Amino acid sequence: MEIRTERLVLRPICMQDLETTHAYSSDKDNTKYMLFLPNESIEETKEFLEECQLQWHKQKPDYYEFAVIADGKHIGGIGVYLHSTNDTAELGWILDRKYHGMGYATEAASAVIGFVEDRLCIRHFIAHCDSENRASQNVMSKLGFFCMGCADGRINKGSSESRKEMTFELFA
Repeated sequence: MEIRTERLVLRPICMQDLETTHAYSSDKDNTKYMLFLPNESIEETKEFLEECQLQWHKQKPDYYEFAVIADGKHIGGIGVYLHSTNDTAELGWILDRKYHGMGYATEAASAVIGFVEDRLCIRHFIAHCDSENRASQNVMSKLGFFCMGCADGRINKGSSESRKEMTFELFA
């Protein structure tokens, strides 16, 4: 399974991506707005990749996690998580910070939305981000998501302080 865009290849993330995934997912500056990152060890990253590979082999995966490839380099990941009702999908992404601001997240997310619409017939999408994560807010806006609200109570893994979380929604 591969998705191609003008500049990117999205393919199932796998163990061959261990070093590059760990580089961006353990970077504290790169993950400061993330709920479940940074990864503390390469073993933690390995466990994540093993679970992703298992999902790709299931008849009905709970989620799809793609490696984002630009110019032959693994630069990030994008996942789509399927809600149990099977009528909503949740998007999330991360790029190595060397590739921020180049439109890759928007391009990858747009392609994954198309994949979910075509393959799974899902047209309702949600996404969340820390209220200070302007880059993710901009990606969601470019994709046509609308902000549905902002609530207290978000605790990012790299911080113990309570944050605000923004929720975005798209009906494609």
